[in-house]
Amino acid sequence: MIFWFNHEMILTGQIPFFRDLGLMFYPMRFSLAESFRAGELPLWDRRIGMGFPMMANFQSGAFYVPNLLFLLLPFFSAIRAIFIFHYLVAAIGAYLLCRRWRYPSYLAVVGALLFTLGGTMVSLSNLLNHFQAAVWLPWVLFFWERCLQRQSWENITALTVVSLLQFLAGSPELYAMTMVLVLLDGIRWRSLASRPSYSRAFFLLLLVNILTLGLAMVQVLPTLELLQESRRAKFSLPFQLAASWSLHPSQLLNLFFLDREVLTERLSGMEILFEPTLPFFVSYYMGAFALLGLCLWFYYSSWQEKGALLTFVIVSLMLAFGEHTPLYAVLFRYVPGFSLFRFPEKFFFLTYAALIFAVLRGMRAFIQYAPSTPRVPLLICSSICLALVSLCVALRVDAALLGRFISNVTNAPFLSDSTFLKASLALFSMERQIALIVVIVALLVLRARSMIRVHLFNGLIVAVVFFDLYSAHESYQYLLKPDFIYENAKILPRPDTEPQRIFYYPGPLNLHPSYYFLREKPSFAQFNSLAFSNLIPNTGVFYGFEYMQELDALIRWPYSAFLAVANKLPYERLGKLLGALNVRYLYSFEALPDRKDIKLTSDFTEYSSWLYRIDRVVPRSYIVPKIRFEQDPIKTLTLLSSEEFDPLKEVILETPLSASEDTGFESSLNIIKYTSTYVAVRAALNNSGILVLADSYYPGWKAYVNGKEEIIRRANLFFRAVPLPAGNHTVEFRYEPMSFRIGLTVSVATIVALSLVSIVFALRQRKRRVTSSAS
Repeated sequence: MIFWFNHEMILTGQIPFFRDLGLMFYPMRFSLAESFRAGELPLWDRRIGMGFPMMANFQSGAFYVPNLLFLLLPFFSAIRAIFIFHYLVAAIGAYLLCRRWRYPSYLAVVGALLFTLGGTMVSLSNLLNHFQAAVWLPWVLFFWERCLQRQSWENITALTVVSLLQFLAGSPELYAMTMVLVLLDGIRWRSLASRPSYSRAFFLLLLVNILTLGLAMVQVLPTLELLQESRRAKFSLPFQLAASWSLHPSQLLNLFFLDREVLTERLSGMEILFEPTLPFFVSYYMGAFALLGLCLWFYYSSWQEKGALLTFVIVSLMLAFGEHTPLYAVLFRYVPGFSLFRFPEKFFFLTYAALIFAVLRGMRAFIQYAPSTPRVPLLICSSICLALVSLCVALRVDAALLGRFISNVTNAPFLSDSTFLKASLALFSMERQIALIVVIVALLVLRARSMIRVHLFNGLIVAVVFFDLYSAHESYQYLLKPDFIYENAKILPRPDTEPQRIFYYPGPLNLHPSYYFLREKPSFAQFNSLAFSNLIPNTGVFYGFEYMQELDALIRWPYSAFLAVANKLPYERLGKLLGALNVRYLYSFEALPDRKDIKLTSDFTEYSSWLYRIDRVVPRSYIVPKIRFEQDPIKTLTLLSSEEFDPLKEVILETPLSASEDTGFESSLNIIKYTSTYVAVRAALNNSGILVLADSYYPGWKAYVNGKEEIIRRANLFFRAVPLPAGNHTVEFRYEPMSFRIGLTVSVATIVALSLVSIVFALRQRKRRVTSSAS
């Protein structure tokens, strides 16, 4: 069933392209693949954000073992293999966990389908790091319960390994949520098995997390270093930004009703019937089976179980509602570290897991008890059918009721094509749900009255659930053939020989590259083709282009300061600032005015875009004689954009430093070698000056002048600078992050310690077996 769900990916070579996949995750993974094939660690990528610590970015999954597929397969084949592999991980893990919970095999398959092909998991597939982490949840729970049942070193090691895989997949948030579910499952297990004690269970969980953290320290320390350099460390994250993508309560209707439709002829790729905006999870749908299972669970479960599970669901939903409830604002304001969390809707992952648990327990209770007392549960299921049929008939008789409701919630005119389309889709979806519920209820009635063979019932239930989820979510993968990435022409055919950067200009309101202002609304496929043809950040990584803009969750604070200044600058001063940041080309989806230093190079009617060349641009490396001192980043950027500042003659440093007069100053410079983690330069100057490398200033970079280490200064807010005396010099810049070295040492030490302990336990077990056999 998993292979059939992905059959287009397997047979036609298509891959998902929704949301951040094409613009962020695929370029990131491409950089990762290049490093692997070159036999290097992906420490740094010079093409993104004027140089970015790739390994420190948790989302890159630099140490996530399945990403080694990029070393074995062509890039897009590896992408397909990674998606299919993770769908299988989710399905097999959920099946094994359900079997461990003693569900019959067919119900375990249903549980696997609900978890793997349900709306929440399929929605996460367009956020690759979250998707890769989410699929390991059932495996963590599976090995956690084995640890609780038998506290052996083998079980602790197995749990540590799957926890490490989830942690390194790239989503610390989902790892933390998994640990919450593990803790609650431990409490549930203790209430059922009376062993181990709560203190012992807590110690086991703490031990596994310590071991996981120790093994992952090679990733953790660089990430903490990046976090210290991010905007979140320098500037407090506004509540409005942190709470964006909060779950609106009305979207819970989508749990059991398809209130959205994939329409790839639209740019957004989707039509939402009862909401004006696209949510974080594009689907929450769990199917008709889940609705009936929840009702049956509520009927059969004990009051204690109802109270515990409903409390958990309500709390997780309150967190997911974000800005729609006061709770999130209180936590954001008063709980340390909570402000680092973005997009409250992610908390729905907890709700999703709890609902699947309840659905399966309800259906198992029905199968177990219905033959003796079938009347009430069947009456509940039949009442649901009757209510939906009555509502559908009422809306068919007076379709204006539905049209007015849609008009009110979406702020669309009542007599409009949009409202008419949404009303038609809503009625079709309702009839689809009624048909599915009728089929499932009929099967339950036949099963309760022993009028159908058990194996036939099991097979039909699995088939109905699979059909429901497959037909609802197969199109949510948004598959496209990636041929256009290399076959389509680009606005720039190739990067210049001299390393320089490009800049996407989305419009005067916000210069961050996640914004788009298009005159015409292309289809979903056309937009993705346009994005790569127009080299939207960071698609140009596939062709060797370099960017000034950052597109990442942990945006560094200098870039945030740049946006604060640049969004307020007049267009001509923006060109001056970009030229000082080594940006040669500026391109836009709208025509921009020619200015003194910004000239139109060409316009592309087929791409609806315009390409401009900035004339006065600093080279990638240069030497200046004059120094200014300024610590305020806003003032620094303002000065860089002013006419009084000449970036080829002077530099702005954070720390005071003496310099010679620029009278008669002469210098020459030649870049000998330039890779992501190593830059070598030959410089000659007749007086002391400052060598500037127009790459990101970041901890871990070291400079060596004629073999002797020198301090790197922050220059022009973004760049690296080294003072040089008069004469001829060889200057080397090496990326040797101490955070990586310490992290690697801790990780290797943890691996050695785990190996030694494992050997000791193995020898002890062998000795016991020999002793017992001898006796």
